[in-house]
Amino acid sequence: MERRTVAAVRVIAATKTRGADGVICRLWLHDNRTLTLKARVKPIRENWNLKYSATYVLCLLRDTGVKPQETVGASVSIVSNTSPNRPPTNLLIVRDTEPKSGIEETLHVCVKPFHFSYSRDDWLVEWFELNRLLGASHFYMYNESLSSQVTCLLDHYRKQGLVTLLPWKLPIVSKIEIRTEGQFAAFNDCLYRSMSTAGWLVVIDVDEVILPRRERTLTALLTSLRASYNPPSKAPSAFLFRNAFFYLRWEDDTEAPAPLVTSRKTRRWAAPHALKNRSKYAIRPRDAVELGNHFVWELAPGAGSVGVPTERALLHHYRVACEYGGVQCLTVPSTVDRTAHRWADQLLASVTWQREQLARTCLA
Repeated sequence: MERRTVAAVRVIAATKTRGADGVICRLWLHDNRTLTLKARVKPIRENWNLKYSATYVLCLLRDTGVKPQETVGASVSIVSNTSPNRPPTNLLIVRDTEPKSGIEETLHVCVKPFHFSYSRDDWLVEWFELNRLLGASHFYMYNESLSSQVTCLLDHYRKQGLVTLLPWKLPIVSKIEIRTEGQFAAFNDCLYRSMSTAGWLVVIDVDEVILPRRERTLTALLTSLRASYNPPSKAPSAFLFRNAFFYLRWEDDTEAPAPLVTSRKTRRWAAPHALKNRSKYAIRPRDAVELGNHFVWELAPGAGSVGVPTERALLHHYRVACEYGGVQCLTVPSTVDRTAHRWADQLLASVTWQREQLARTCLA
């Protein structure tokens, strides 16, 4: 349900980047009315000029007499305008995107689709538990392919109410016809899926963690950053965090306080990447319209985005391999950054407990 930029039902899809087929929307309302709506197909901007793109289909409510809120819970289908009378092959329920009260300090996390039978279950426990210590209360994830151990692990967290795991099988060839498993459709699905329940949304990958330098949680950091603006109406709705690689092939820290990746791997790039180059971000979902990978493409009218100084927070990117292959990346100027040690004791306790639970339910 969309009413900020246009009165419409917003559907997230994938279609040809250029020359997309014409479509209309069919909407079945609660009062048994069926409406046929004009549709505007709008490719999501970050498509790498590939054959297919993640796309918005805006089912326009203009001149129908129907208010956006009246569509919540209704059914919608996208239909080819060359064969509008064929039975629909898709049927979606319209979700309410109106933010609930009392969610301002709630922080959720979006992750791009898992693929190549993702199997790093041991690290994933540490990643989950550190993000929970940082204030995350829910994770949205998309499953193209997973190992059996990671499938069991995610089911363990799902049963605790911490994970929404959605199937993600696209009939499009990843990286050849569409960018990385259609990840931009996933990011924007996550945005609108979380809009009614999340005060903040962090978009990161499972080898990345945003660590504040002063505060103990990301929610405390984000609250502090917004509070520094006067008047409050000038406070940004999106904060970008600069990326620094912590290569796992660099040596372990001899002062590591715990047998954890984030405790052992403290050597990083001396100079973090510039903003919008591998950066990741936290946003207020209610103020976002279109998400990208490293920055927000479009915010609602009046909303703004700023970079966060590295003395306040940094994106720790725990990279297994050099981004362009080989080992040349290990020769870049580096420094030791032990910020993650601030959480080591509490994190080790959480990880140990979760692994004990998983050992009972996820047999190797």
